[in-house]
Amino acid sequence: MTSRHYAAAAATAGAAVIAAVTLAACGTGTGASPGTQAPVPASASATAAFNTADTTFTTSMLGLEEQAAAMAGTVTGHTVTPELQQFAAHVRARAGGAQRMRELAGGWHQPMPAPYSPGASLPAGMMGAGMMDAADWAEISHEHGQSFNRHWLDAMISSYNAEVALCRHELGSGASTQARALARAMLTERQSELAQLQQWHHDMHQMGMMG
Repeated sequence: MTSRHYAAAAATAGAAVIAAVTLAACGTGTGASPGTQAPVPASASATAAFNTADTTFTTSMLGLEEQAAAMAGTVTGHTVTPELQQFAAHVRARAGGAQRMRELAGGWHQPMPAPYSPGASLPAGMMGAGMMDAADWAEISHEHGQSFNRHWLDAMISSYNAEVALCRHELGSGASTQARALARAMLTERQSELAQLQQWHHDMHQMGMMG
């Protein structure tokens, strides 16, 4: 996929994510009705309440997080750029967010998609904004050096833009205390990481390393 394609995708990722979340909230779902809390058994904590925005947040963020981990795994053998190697190691080392999202969905008795598989069709319920398709994976798996750096950074920036948009929507529309707390923490971290990715993209382009 070209840099121009990813630049356009990054520019519209936030709008696409929010539109998809809004559409999901307007339909029927396994969670509570939009804007309302799900019924909570008397023995359950009040923080167990959730709505469609919460379930969409966990499902879609999980897909993006698992994709990021898969992309981090492609760095070895494809580039010697230390910044990308260090960033990939950081992404591979974090698993708490994905685990917490699966725990939340389990607590809500909500089904979660199968583990992410690079290049496979997106599971039902997982939005496409920020996600790579089979052609992207086939292309990046054969790239090395500058070409790989360009494609990897473009894809990661698109993915992170989608994550930031999802976190913001959850904070504005979610009902679950736990999901909102997770979104708040992830938003702070993802915004910082996105800024770093964008800076590297700019610097490499300025130095002629982006092709």
